[in-house]
Amino acid sequence: MPEWSVSVTVSETFHFNSNGSEMVLHTVDLNDEQDECLQDKALKKKFWCKNNKKKKQQPFSDPDIFKFTDYDSIGFDLDNTICRYKVGELMRMEYNYIAEYLVNKYGFPNSLLLPIEDDMDFIQKGLIMDIARGNFMKISDKGMILRATHGTRPLTRVEIIETYGEKRIWEPALVFKDSLNDHSNPEFKGVLRSFKDYFDLPAAVACARAIDALDKEDGPQEIYDLWQDVHVAMCNLYRREHFRNDEGGFFPEVKYHPEKYLYECSDKMKKWLKQINEHTYTFLISGSSIDYASHIAAYVLGEDWRDYFDTVVCTSKKPAFWYQNKPFKYLIGADDGDDVPANKLELDGTYSGGNWPDLYNLLKQETNIENPHCLYIGDHLAYDVLAPSQIGIDSVAIVEELAAEGMCGDSMDHEAGPDLMSSYWGSFFTTDGNNRIMGLERINTLYASVPLKCARIAIPSIESVALKPIKHPYEAFTGDSSGYYPGDPVILHF
Repeated sequence: MPEWSVSVTVSETFHFNSNGSEMVLHTVDLNDEQDECLQDKALKKKFWCKNNKKKKQQPFSDPDIFKFTDYDSIGFDLDNTICRYKVGELMRMEYNYIAEYLVNKYGFPNSLLLPIEDDMDFIQKGLIMDIARGNFMKISDKGMILRATHGTRPLTRVEIIETYGEKRIWEPALVFKDSLNDHSNPEFKGVLRSFKDYFDLPAAVACARAIDALDKEDGPQEIYDLWQDVHVAMCNLYRREHFRNDEGGFFPEVKYHPEKYLYECSDKMKKWLKQINEHTYTFLISGSSIDYASHIAAYVLGEDWRDYFDTVVCTSKKPAFWYQNKPFKYLIGADDGDDVPANKLELDGTYSGGNWPDLYNLLKQETNIENPHCLYIGDHLAYDVLAPSQIGIDSVAIVEELAAEGMCGDSMDHEAGPDLMSSYWGSFFTTDGNNRIMGLERINTLYASVPLKCARIAIPSIESVALKPIKHPYEAFTGDSSGYYPGDPVILHF
């Protein structure tokens, strides 16, 4: 097997039917023209790295300025980062399949089958559920409950205080705010559920509607035990094997109708990504399985999507990827193969699972840099921004709410803006704060505070920075400057 091979040596080629055409995964030794290009690219990158004479990366010259070219390696998330979803359509589709599963499998009321439109205002990234009480809440960066509902019914300030006390503090949420991990404290296991992205928010709507229906039918309950069934319905939607088997609803929809749910990358973004790859070591770390990742990446970037990155890791299971030591796996088609010994990892490899320490050691080996500067770009504020920051990785936060709510001095808008803005929960960035305070100090919500503390800059999408050269300097989040680009959220300044 050649040293540059991205996976195991096998005698056959693995194909997947993707939207009517065959898709070949870059996880086997194919020996075709495309893989020869990949081999040549990897060898050139290795030559560049091995001949880089720097033995130790120097500190950044100006901590107030961020530049992509300051980094020795740059990593990317896939979903909602490289591959931008039409999140309004995505959440409608997800909700429909979750609701159908609950009604048909568990006998939930037919009212769940009503279109999600009536409750789109309920959706906002960062909601927390008090499972036993059937309450949903939005909390501040200090852990205080800003607003709350029972099911979809808004709770008054008096009701919140009656339930959670004068200070409006719920202890499990107070613990949760520091890690954004639902299971950070075993004492509160099964007590709290957070909704962090557009893949699980529709489940929050389904659960809230089910609580409404139960209250209407039987009156308020002492304990609500609906979440476990809703969780099963949500997990069923994303089971790994559903992509190849055309099951579950979600994967067949995206597989055969990608244009309905995905934006294709602009030529400017493709050029920008290639320039980044030519400049430095790049890696893609995705929680998606290789067959689904290949499908959506090929749609948004083109069939040559693999050439944009050096190392590709799928089914990464973030955030554990960053700090645990699970082995990388070879890939045989879309399935996991044997463990990959850490000393056998290849610069141009495509793997499943794995861990950051082994990938970081590979980077140090290939670059001859003792402490390489690493950057990760992603949309998941817990898994792509907070978690990497805790182990010394800088991050760029993708915050689509910037475009949805509007930015100062920029006319960029978001097609799903109305779906991401909530009249009940208020702005993603500030809710019931001090209107006399202007600028970043006005941010008081838990999730909007994460980029301020953990990211170098925050952008609505990679498309926004692809308009600039890769060496363009940006103001970074520091005590005196804002890292929002192209501009601050409008609401912070009026």
